[in-house]
Amino acid sequence: MKVMIAILFSLIILMNSFAFGQNTLENHKLEAGVGIVDISGKGAIIIDPLHVKAIVFRQGAVQVALVACDVIGVRRSTTYPARKKAALKTGIPFSNITVAATHTHMASEHTDLESAVVKAIEKAQANLRPVTLTSALGQQFDVSYNRRYFMKDGSVVFNPMFLNPDIVRPAGPIDPDVGVVLLNDSEDGTPLMSIVNFALHLDTVKEYGAVYQEEGVGSPNAVSADYPYWIEEFLREDNGDEFNSIFFMGTAGNINHWDFSRPGPQSGHKTTTRMIGDSLAVAIRRALPEGTLEAPALATRSRTLQIPLQHITEEDVIWAQQLDDMELSGRSEEPDEREQFLNSVRQRRILWLNDQKQKGNDTLPIDVQVFRLSDNTAVVALAGEIFVEHGLTLKNFSPFENTIIITLANDTIAYVPNKKAFAQGGYEVENSRLAPGGGEMMIEAALQMLRELEVDAQ
Repeated sequence: MKVMIAILFSLIILMNSFAFGQNTLENHKLEAGVGIVDISGKGAIIIDPLHVKAIVFRQGAVQVALVACDVIGVRRSTTYPARKKAALKTGIPFSNITVAATHTHMASEHTDLESAVVKAIEKAQANLRPVTLTSALGQQFDVSYNRRYFMKDGSVVFNPMFLNPDIVRPAGPIDPDVGVVLLNDSEDGTPLMSIVNFALHLDTVKEYGAVYQEEGVGSPNAVSADYPYWIEEFLREDNGDEFNSIFFMGTAGNINHWDFSRPGPQSGHKTTTRMIGDSLAVAIRRALPEGTLEAPALATRSRTLQIPLQHITEEDVIWAQQLDDMELSGRSEEPDEREQFLNSVRQRRILWLNDQKQKGNDTLPIDVQVFRLSDNTAVVALAGEIFVEHGLTLKNFSPFENTIIITLANDTIAYVPNKKAFAQGGYEVENSRLAPGGGEMMIEAALQMLRELEVDAQ
């Protein structure tokens, strides 16, 4: 009898402990704060300003920092020390910090991005306040296009340019989802900030050919955050000038804004760029009334994968080393220079892979991070320019209805095509460092961690 009583008592303690663990987060309000640092740079021609924007979440003992940098890419050599310093200064674990590039093509590489990231995270943590969380999912089908096309000769070509009669059809889909997380002040309901996610390259500002000009929009000193700037301007009309929108690019490795069935140039800050930003903001405005006010349940998972690099031959290396730079071109939009451009891309890839081979590296360390915000909403952070097919797979199998995918996170590893695209070839494949199947490894790891977080939330 005493044994039975002891067993029952132990079971009661165990059940109470489990209930306590389940309710620990529920007993703590969600807090969030934003920190912003201007990185436009001295002497820049500011079309619109560049920023590092950090959002910090805290619930109980769990803290997370998501950072968006208005630059074309972020390197591991910058993000790792930035994350380590921010962790020491704020107590936010290194693995709970992600630093991503928005991928705007109108930004030079910032000379002190590391300190700007740390400062933005510190500011965000200092601005923490209780918030409510609403997630919504809008859609916009009319501003993004798969930039890889089947041609009449059977090849797959990226950006075949406007009104090309040899185009057959797009080689892949788009992702029309406009993911949004809205955070309001929990006391008075004031809208404070949002996270916005969409799969579209940020390369809409330059007039066609302007990159070769010496002044104006095509100048190397001209900077712009691209269409996310207009998203924020639009949302501020609804929510006030103090409202902040933090944008993360989705899986847009093979997605841009050019509709090649119509004439060009289809670019320009106050025309195309604003149209895209406004249309995405309208999608957000329409989606929010149908959004879900969610019970926060902050949790994280992180894993570092060793992804195999592409194989190169001695013949590849000899070709790359002997290629005359005078034969190369950086003008990918010029059809008569496309072959020289692709040779330039191929040469850089081979030489980089050969350098890694000489160092004894046949894999690349890549972080995959997952952040659960609620039972309905999760964020996945992936390195590189991820193909949209990977993103659609991840969303389709994710247990979270609203799955926001941050790309170009923590490292710039060039393009991450799917296996089918590797077989087709083309610019993105020539510019990829990973072996076929590397992207699928990243998606499977993210899905496994998402499933773990779903189980933990039950």
